Amino acid sequence: MGRYRRNDPASESVARDRVLESLRGLLAAAASRRGRDTRRTGELSFAQIRLAARLHEQGAMTGMRLAEAAHLSPSAASEMLDGLERAGVVCRATAEADRRSRVFSLSPEGARVVEEKLRGFRAEVAEALAGCTDAELAAAARVIDRLTEMFARR
Repeated sequence: MGRYRRNDPASESVARDRVLESLRGLLAAAASRRGRDTRRTGELSFAQIRLAARLHEQGAMTGMRLAEAAHLSPSAASEMLDGLERAGVVCRATAEADRRSRVFSLSPEGARVVEEKLRGFRAEVAEALAGCTDAELAAAARVIDRLTEMFARR
């Protein structure tokens, strides 16, 4: 891939087009992977892992807070939490501060499953990004953050 010259509108347009094409590819690959994950009998889906990973990272929380942290609608999170509870991955308890609310946490088995999935995912990411410099990764993170903000506004 060539270098893009700063303040050159034609070069910036090519660079933006390249980012958009890469984004399309990333989103398509992620959707395909999510689809494969949901077809594996007995396996947690990509979305379920994402939800459980928030509990792993941030600890016990209400369903509403968990939905926000996982970027899911409350109804989607509630449905997933019901399934995760049936699978023994999460535990549900009544919130002490507000007895009307429910607090969710990972079960010991859920923590094991999430840790295993995250370890595997991090290894895949490390392999995919091997050879990238810290400066390249920081620039990529800034671009991804800006695109995330753009999608969040719509």
